[in-house]
Amino acid sequence: MSAPIDAIEQEVERLEQDAREIEESYTEFFGQCSVEQNGLEVFWKTPPESASENQRKALHDYELWYNSARVLVSEYMSTRLTDFEALYDDFKSRLQLNISAKRGIKIVLDAQHSDFDTQRGIVNSIPARVRVEELKVRKQVSKDVSQGELDKARDLFDNGEVRAGGVIAGIALERYLLMLCQNSDSDIEYNYNDGISALAQKLYEADEIDSSPYSHLQHLATIRADCAHANEVEPDESDVRRLLEDAEDYIRGRKI
Repeated sequence: MSAPIDAIEQEVERLEQDAREIEESYTEFFGQCSVEQNGLEVFWKTPPESASENQRKALHDYELWYNSARVLVSEYMSTRLTDFEALYDDFKSRLQLNISAKRGIKIVLDAQHSDFDTQRGIVNSIPARVRVEELKVRKQVSKDVSQGELDKARDLFDNGEVRAGGVIAGIALERYLLMLCQNSDSDIEYNYNDGISALAQKLYEADEIDSSPYSHLQHLATIRADCAHANEVEPDESDVRRLLEDAEDYIRGRKI
């Protein structure tokens, strides 16, 4: 995902505004069209000049809209590109009256609306798709970084550096909780120097976690604090092991 989400949203908004104008043009055009019948044959009557102007405008504006929208669809919704492209020829064919007049103006206009709505829907879904992909990337990066720190913490712990292992495990858990705050829809206000306890409190108040993980995280925060402070008594080895194991469970998504 190369473009910032704000820029993508602005472009999609612009395209939707253009689409509304295109819809107005072709709707007015079909409203000015009429058919005539000669025996069993049904023909489109030659549109009046004012209708032809709406037709030309709709064709011109749709071509510009389609080419701009197709770039976005190709880049950010490639799985729907074939669906998007497949509607192009029929849209233009109807607008050029290159379809049977027997179907009637209302049926033709309804089909035009349906195809264009489908294309617009694909385009308008792009920002949400981009946000989901960015969220996946941020989560994966956070997990990768935190997992690396957990590996270091476990190595320290296994080599008898219990206090240091607990500190690094706490940092890994803090990174994970920061990621949850960043990705929350609740606009959580946080600081990068917030510890486990503060981050858990903010996530709980934003309804991102319930009371059970909140209480558990507060307990882990106490173990982490025992490791970080220069206490005369060494932190309990079983508590630090629990911190290591539970931090990994959170980071791997097994607890929240």
